[in-house]
Amino acid sequence: MTSHGPGSRDATYRYRWVADELRKKINSGAHGPGERLPTQGELASEYGVSRATVIQALDLLRERGLIVTRQGSGTFVKGRPPTAARPAGGEDAGGGDGAADGEELWAVVSERVPPVVLSPYLEEAFAARDVTLDVYSMTTESLATRVTDQKARIVAGRSRPPRSIRARLILPDARSPHLSIPRRTDGTDDPRVRDRLRGILQAHATMLREALYELRNRGFVPKVSVEVRLVQTAPQLKLYILNRRLALQGFYIPEEGTITLPPDNEEVTILDAYGTGATLFPFRATADPTQAGIVHDAQEFFDQTWKNKAKKADF
Repeated sequence: MTSHGPGSRDATYRYRWVADELRKKINSGAHGPGERLPTQGELASEYGVSRATVIQALDLLRERGLIVTRQGSGTFVKGRPPTAARPAGGEDAGGGDGAADGEELWAVVSERVPPVVLSPYLEEAFAARDVTLDVYSMTTESLATRVTDQKARIVAGRSRPPRSIRARLILPDARSPHLSIPRRTDGTDDPRVRDRLRGILQAHATMLREALYELRNRGFVPKVSVEVRLVQTAPQLKLYILNRRLALQGFYIPEEGTITLPPDNEEVTILDAYGTGATLFPFRATADPTQAGIVHDAQEFFDQTWKNKAKKADF
């Protein structure tokens, strides 16, 4: 969730901040699959850090399977994830519950589950006639950004608008003093840390809501629903369930970081969730029995959490 900004006096976490910024660009498509990244010197200049810091950041991304280095050629974003097969004789990409529109056929490229980023899968989901987004995350930052991109595609006429969009978001309740992350590394509860989290998640949830309701208000999508509920615990993984048929899961990596808090610009070291641009793992409902079971259980987990544990957000 937190970016360890370049202005921090503690250089310990600067490589993580650089890695986070690069992961955001990879997730957004600014650095696409197979694309060569800038040189170490160019990255050092861009982010105002040393080449040693850049090397550490690239090592972290390489360990997490997002980039590859080819000797003599440079560093590249790993290739595009497998795409889904479109239904024969139709345009629909897996939306709605109506069998009359035809069931989609998901491609089974291999038994291996490759790590992916969100953007191409969300674009795929928005090609459906009826779009459902069930999301359990820390701040919904990645989703808000990608949904805004999809809105722009629809408004510009580059994508066909769906008939309906329903989004349900489960986020942590920042008012709860029992959240395990974000939290000061000494284990004490600091309301300022939670207030910071609340501001971040509220901003991104509002961004997503406004993007979707703009599609309704401008006449592109007749039916739009966005609901936000809060739970008393911080998620250990992010979960996206798209059109009830594709589950994307990614782990939040708990790491230490330094943030600045009001009113005296105090620098505080916290344990936080490192999730923006995180690697995701896809599971399709009709790929194979194992993946189908994972999607079913993920949906059941989300539905029961929504019904029995989550409370309506007051923003």
